[in-house]
Amino acid sequence: MNFRSFLARTRVLIGATALVLAGLPTAASADVVFQSVANPTDTSKFTSPWCSSCSNQYRIFDQFTLGSASSVTGFSVALYSLAPYWGSGLNFSIWSVNGNVPGTQLFSQSLSNADFTTTTLTGSALMATTDKVTGLNLDAGTYFVSFYNTNLAVWGYTGGGGNLYQQNNTHHVDTSADFILTNNVPEPASIALVGLALVGVGVARRRKA
Repeated sequence: MNFRSFLARTRVLIGATALVLAGLPTAASADVVFQSVANPTDTSKFTSPWCSSCSNQYRIFDQFTLGSASSVTGFSVALYSLAPYWGSGLNFSIWSVNGNVPGTQLFSQSLSNADFTTTTLTGSALMATTDKVTGLNLDAGTYFVSFYNTNLAVWGYTGGGGNLYQQNNTHHVDTSADFILTNNVPEPASIALVGLALVGVGVARRRKA
């Protein structure tokens, strides 16, 4: 078999396999980096929807700890769903810890409503989920997270083990925000497709040599 025939057959093989793999799930799967509460959908543990920020006065923060360095590409958070408290997106930010309160802002990204999917939890609560976070890599350690908009309210969840802090107000003892930080990774089908293409290129180059 000459090189041209070999290369043509290799291309056909890669194309056929690509068609098969295209029928498999290629969406990213979400690995949980941190989860603030054991059962995020247990609305019986909700306390109050805390303003974050009620005209820029009472921004909500909650503390979390990572046991290892992690990338964060998305999150879910329980929010008060009644207008006007949800409808204008939100700002997601990460802060250092200064004693018992937030210190320096380490990361910030503003997200629109279009960046989220939502799930209704009760008549006044929804879970907003996004995978649009970009460029957030954190070392192991303890941080504060903030979900913020001029008109936004974050549900408090009793017994979550967090350290919910409302700026210019107080720490809400034994209360956490209900949130999950995630890292989206490619499905095996996507990885296989890329790997096959690389193998095909490598074989073709060796054959040509």
